[in-house]
Amino acid sequence: MAPRSDGQAYAVEAVVNIDNCVSCGICVGACPTATPFRRNSAIVPGIELPDFSIADLRKRTMAATADKQGNTRILVYACEHSGAESLQGPDATVITMPCVGMLPPSFIDFALSRSYADGVMLAGCAEGDCYYRLGNEWTQQRVDGTRDPYLRRRVARERLAVSWLPGKSGRQKQVLAEFIARLRALPAPSKERRSDRA
Repeated sequence: MAPRSDGQAYAVEAVVNIDNCVSCGICVGACPTATPFRRNSAIVPGIELPDFSIADLRKRTMAATADKQGNTRILVYACEHSGAESLQGPDATVITMPCVGMLPPSFIDFALSRSYADGVMLAGCAEGDCYYRLGNEWTQQRVDGTRDPYLRRRVARERLAVSWLPGKSGRQKQVLAEFIARLRALPAPSKERRSDRA
């Protein structure tokens, strides 16, 4: 963090050391201003990847399950190194990003509270083998409420699944199948969607 250079709010701003940046996006997931809940102003977080904006992630989240039916519309936020693309199917839509640690926890809340999904699954690299070293660990800590930014307590944890399993093993698909079965046993969530401006 460095003193503000653009005259906007807050005393400091994030400055990227380009020589050290690997474009994982974990800093984006850590930024408290990277939230999809804004409706009256443009989404301009304190830091983001130039080719993968938070505004774009919000649009993709809003459109992801538009073609899904029933009470098991699952949105899978996945690391592009996790092999989770194979989870795409009738119940699940996969949105990949450089690292699952790029996902601000507020997106889980947004997808569920605004009825864009009946369940959210996070799929990262195999436990202990994160491509970007700490993406899985920090994401799990945010979900558990031990690392800021925290996933809000109001989020129904029974509508969230996490997989830190190798994609090629087929175990991710097993986690997804178990999650679908769990969602089917829950009361159907309200499908009233608030008006969100893109």
